[in-house]
Parts: sequence; C-alpha cells; structure tokens
Amino acid sequence: MLGLTGRQDFKFPACATTLTLAAIIFEHIMRIFPAAFILTLFFLTSCKNLKEHEWSALPEVTKISELQQTEFVPTLESPINGNKNVVYATAFLFAWDKVKQELKLPIALTDRNSDEFKLVNQSASYKNTMTDNEYSAEVETVDDVIIARAFFNKTLPFPSRLQKIEKPILFNNTNVLAFGIQSYDEEAAKFTEIVYYKNDDNFILKLTPKDKEHQILLAKGLDKVANLMAAVEQTKKLTNAGSKERTSPKVAWKYVLNDIDIFSIPTIKFNIEANYSDIEGQTFTTKGNLHHVEVAYQRTGFILNENGAVVESEASFALDSASAEPVKIVPKKMLFDKPFFVIIKRANSNNPYFVMYVQNTELLTKE
Repeated sequence: MLGLTGRQDFKFPACATTLTLAAIIFEHIMRIFPAAFILTLFFLTSCKNLKEHEWSALPEVTKISELQQTEFVPTLESPINGNKNVVYATAFLFAWDKVKQELKLPIALTDRNSDEFKLVNQSASYKNTMTDNEYSAEVETVDDVIIARAFFNKTLPFPSRLQKIEKPILFNNTNVLAFGIQSYDEEAAKFTEIVYYKNDDNFILKLTPKDKEHQILLAKGLDKVANLMAAVEQTKKLTNAGSKERTSPKVAWKYVLNDIDIFSIPTIKFNIEANYSDIEGQTFTTKGNLHHVEVAYQRTGFILNENGAVVESEASFALDSASAEPVKIVPKKMLFDKPFFVIIKRANSNNPYFVMYVQNTELLTKE
C-alpha cells in the first residue's frame, strides 16, 4: 500500500486561489489516500485563515501619550473639543459595570469628583450595545482590591472586497490611502447603502458586513457636536429623514448607488492604550466605605480597510427639483476627505459599541 510520502512527484501547491489550481489539487487527491484529502483541506484552510489573519491583525500597541492629535473618551456623553481624533469603545463601561455589581451599594460622589468620573458613573449608553456572548467581563476581589476586566473582539469582514483606490485622497492637505468603489462593482453595491444624501459634503453610507446583525455607518458633514452621543443622535435623525425622502421619485436616485457614482474611505489602522488621568485617583463612598480608583486603563484597536475627494456641485440637482423635465441623475462623488464619523453598532441596538471621530490624519494610512 502506497503511503502519503511514497509519491515523490507530489508536492502541495501554494495557497490555491483559482479553479485551475483547485482542479490540479483534486486530481492528485483522487490518486492518493483519504488522509491526503484531509491534509490538503487542512492546508488550504490554513492558507485561507492566514490571509484573513493578515488583514485583521492589529499593529503593535501605541501609548496615547505618543500621539498628539488623538484622544480616548470613556463615554458617549464625554465632551469633545478641538480638532483631535476621538475614539470610544464600550469595554471600559463594561468593566465599570462589573465594579458596581461587586460593590452592591449605591455610589456616592461629591463636587470634588471629576466631571469625567461622574459621567462614567451615570452613563447607561453602553447597555444592550452587544449581546452577552460578544464580550467578556469579570471581577474579583484580592486583598480588598476590586479588579474588573472586560474584553471584546468583533471581526466583521465584508461579503466581498471593496476596491483599493489607486490614487490617494487628500485629507487635510495630506495624501492618505483609501478604499471604496472607483468603478461600479455589483457585488459591493449589494452591501453598500446610501442612507442619507444631501450633497457630496453631507451624506451617510452604511456598509453591511457578512454578519448582518452589525452595521458600519460613515457620516460626513454633520453639524458641530458637543459629544459623540450628539453625533449618533444626529445620524439617526438624518437616516430617518433619508428613509422618508427616498420615497419621492424626484430624489430617489440619491439613494441608489449608480454606475456613475464613486465613494472613497480612508484606510484606518491603530492599536492604542491609555490611562484616564481624570478617573485615576478619584475617591467615592458606598454606605460610608471609602474607595479609591487606582487604575483606569483601556486599549482599543481598530482597522478599516479595503477610499478621494473632489466635491461635485449640486446645482444641476437643484435646478432639476424645480423643473418639469425628466429627473436628471447627477454623479455622486462621496469622498471622505474631510472630518467624518465611524459608527459601528448592532443593527437592532440604539447605541453603538464603537465610535470614532476622524478629524485629522494621525491614524490614517499615509501614502
């Protein structure tokens, strides 16, 4: 009986990506043991997993103190100022919720507590943003020290790859790499939805990944907001307005990704850790018992990949809305070349588990 290693002329091919190569592999499989079939499947699956790991692997951790134009906020209600990128993820509040459960008593704060710590204790916007099996949270008490941890990882591949934009887009006078659609792609159009469109400087795109219980919203041109919650609420309001507007025959074209439309999204990739200085050192009481916050730490990584920007005038559309002539479809150039929001949430949840306000190029992939 011929063993697997008995065929000296057979070598496993490189990761198979074409039907022709797959046919060659199948021909070899039919000549050898079923064990070879198992090993070949394992090999090909490993190649596939390796490719997925490559695009979804986070970079090395960077301390937020090394960045000049980016900040973390622990709640959606935390104020945002200036022109910094702002990053929010629910893991921090998941951990604080565990602390409150462990204490089992109402937390008493005073005027001396920081506004940030008060917001952390009051915020409820993290609730129901993820299902119980999508994150882990635990708490333990060691020598009278309460330690709480929370973690989640959501990998959300698209149903098919979007296009890498050949020419970098200009964001704040800096060339950055982008992805999206530069020539019509029927498969990509199936999971890309324009949920609101006023013009090329004011619109919202929704990308639906393979896991249809989640959605990625990208909003450009929102009014100035005091915090991320205001951006989330404004996005909801505009999405509802778009749902009503799309029923009008004269403007329905705005909500269809036509073969003359394009969109570009900057590539984002980071892995950042931070300690909240406005929370560490805070004290509070529970029924007379004094507590002191020693560590308030968070690490958040984010990747958005596989995006231009020349604004197209809306003048012809305005003329069309007042005309009795047939509706004229105007090309939409939806380029995220100015500050925008990334909002990731479960489809059935009011609030997101991740929000990023992109205001500068510090976390964007440069040319």
